[in-house]
Order: sequence, then C-alpha cells, then structure tokens
Amino acid sequence: MKTSTSMKDHGSFTFEQKGQLIISRAFDAWNKETAQSMCKQMYILANKINDKPWGILVDLTQWEFGPPDMWEPIEDLNRWANDHNQKFEAVVCGLNIQKKLLENSQEVFREVESEFFDNEAKALQWLAKNGIK
Repeated sequence: MKTSTSMKDHGSFTFEQKGQLIISRAFDAWNKETAQSMCKQMYILANKINDKPWGILVDLTQWEFGPPDMWEPIEDLNRWANDHNQKFEAVVCGLNIQKKLLENSQEVFREVESEFFDNEAKALQWLAKNGIK
C-alpha cells in the first residue's frame, strides 16, 4: 500500500510488516511533511512489535532525496527506535550520497546495528542471519 497523507507531501512511502521486520520503501523526492507522515506511520507499526527485538529494511533505490529539514523527524524516530527494542537496520541504496545521508541520521543509534546493501535479497539475508524474519 502506497501512503501519502496530505496534498503538502511530496513523494511517498510504503510499509510492510512481516513478524519482527518492517520493510519501508521510499519513492520520489520528499519534503519535511512526507518525512513527518512516514515517521508517524512508523511509530504506529513499531509499537505493535517492540515488545521483542525488531529490525527494519529501508529501501531507498527509488528515493530522490529531500531538503535538510526533513532529517529532524527521522533522527527523532531513530532515537525513539533505539530506545524501543530496534536492533537491526538494513539499508538498500544505490548511491553513495544516500548512504552518507543515512549514516548521518544513524549517529543517534547506540543499540542498533546498521548495514548497507546494494540489493534487497542481501539485506533480507543479513537480517535473517541476525534473527529478524
């Protein structure tokens, strides 16, 4: 299901939950409102599974970036997830700039192990190896 919650949003995202795994896919260029909408949905999903360790696969292969102000709600979400049993994050991206932007947002992680991949199959394999299915 593609989610875009407001006419002010630019770009879109989808979520899929499988057990203790959330799969997030980003599309097109985002703005702060899109990031806020995504984070709101993510809090709802993660609250359903954070009684046990959980992980996320973030697919950025169809994402076209966004302005600097979109990172604040994402960093807040990362802080929250770090304190609410997230243990793994697998990021699929094709551009080095995407990797650098995500690395910056992950600096708040203390308890979350994060890895970058060039395809979803490798990311899912790494998550499964770490018990996130």
